[in-house]
Amino acid sequence: MDKRSKKVIKETVRDRIEHLLKEARSSFRTHPERSVRYLKLLWKLVQKYKVRITKEQKLSFCKKCFTLWVPGRTVEIFFDQRNSVIEYKCKKCKFKRRLKYK
Repeated sequence: MDKRSKKVIKETVRDRIEHLLKEARSSFRTHPERSVRYLKLLWKLVQKYKVRITKEQKLSFCKKCFTLWVPGRTVEIFFDQRNSVIEYKCKKCKFKRRLKYK
């Protein structure tokens, strides 16, 4: 495969990832199990084609249980001023993600 075809494939995968994330957000309220399925498909695409996802996309779901993160409902957000860290904690599987901030 030449570089142009790889570029086209990665662009298509990025578009598909955006679409799956949008569908997961829209179906979360009525069908939460369907949104989990969409996020699993999204993660398989990321792994298979080695595409980087944006920071906003990374912070929109739990990568352990594939639950869409809705602040207050499925995720708790803590600010640790002493260590300059924002901590996201999934309410379903208790997975923690820590991010530095300035």
